[in-house]
Amino acid sequence: MPFALRKRSVALRALALATCFGAGASALSAAPFADHVAASRTETGSDQIIRVLLGRAASGEAVGRSAAGLALWKGRTFRGAVELVPDGIGLAVINRVDLEDYLRGVLPEEIGSRDPRDRAALQAQAVAARSYAAARMGDRRPLYDVTATVSDQVYGGQSVERPATDDAVRDTRGLVLTWNDRIITAPYHSHGGEVTAAPVEIWKRASEPYLQPVSDRTAGGGCFCDVSGNHGWVRRFSFAEVESLLQRYGPEAGVALAGEVRAVRVSSRGPSGRVTALEIETAAGRVIVRGNDIRSVLRRDGAILPSTSFQLEMVGPLVLLRGVGNGHGVGMSQWGAIGRSRAGQDARTILAAYYPGTRLAPLL
Repeated sequence: MPFALRKRSVALRALALATCFGAGASALSAAPFADHVAASRTETGSDQIIRVLLGRAASGEAVGRSAAGLALWKGRTFRGAVELVPDGIGLAVINRVDLEDYLRGVLPEEIGSRDPRDRAALQAQAVAARSYAAARMGDRRPLYDVTATVSDQVYGGQSVERPATDDAVRDTRGLVLTWNDRIITAPYHSHGGEVTAAPVEIWKRASEPYLQPVSDRTAGGGCFCDVSGNHGWVRRFSFAEVESLLQRYGPEAGVALAGEVRAVRVSSRGPSGRVTALEIETAAGRVIVRGNDIRSVLRRDGAILPSTSFQLEMVGPLVLLRGVGNGHGVGMSQWGAIGRSRAGQDARTILAAYYPGTRLAPLL
């Protein structure tokens, strides 16, 4: 997901109760947090409606209605209204839904419905997801604000709602992360390994002050992400496979294949240790694949590379990658947040770790 700071045409003000994340800040899950939520509910006023692109309708398709009176599309039920909107190339399926109800359909898809130890992680996820969505709403795109896919945030509608994630949305109602009184599009990912990434390592853009590499190492020498049970991954590619992948996916990354592949090596690494440039030597010269494009090019059965946090070894005619993590690595690590929650950290502490210097504010 993108990281750019986006303006929102809503009024924001800092909360009086220790809204700046830092030492001594009050816990999101404790009594002061309830005060924050009460203030948010009072000041939010009218509901915020977000427009979600669910997909495209074929000729003759129509939106159904469930027994409970909810909109029905592709076997899933949705709160709010689902409309078929002409957009010049066909019919776009748009779900107009209250922002808080939208989040109820996002959290189960993005982080899952977890056990009580993970409450703080779910609350942190709710704030990050709300911040992302609210910032996108501020873009004022003509047809929709977000898609229902990994291009923005995965959204499954009412069909996927669960009590634990509903509680997290309710606990944090209306609260967003801000920087200089602007809502941030708080990025997050599945598993960041021991250190999260700076945006410049992944998207080749300047890093925001609140998005810097963050250590997820524990005092005991492990990593908060270790609770995932996923301690690494391995991928092997022959030179012929690399050549084929470059031919198929290289153009999307702005890379043109220049001949038969002869060697692959790491050209540079970023502050977090992630590979920022991969050099591929060919019969006609060399090509460089950078940042997140490395993941997009080096695929296995269509699935992109889990992360750019890997070591590379040449084993004869094979390229061997041994890596850790899953996702772009910028912002909050979801498994890191779960590990922090199980270690006793509250949601405020988790958000402060991954988005240092940001403030918690009500969406007005």
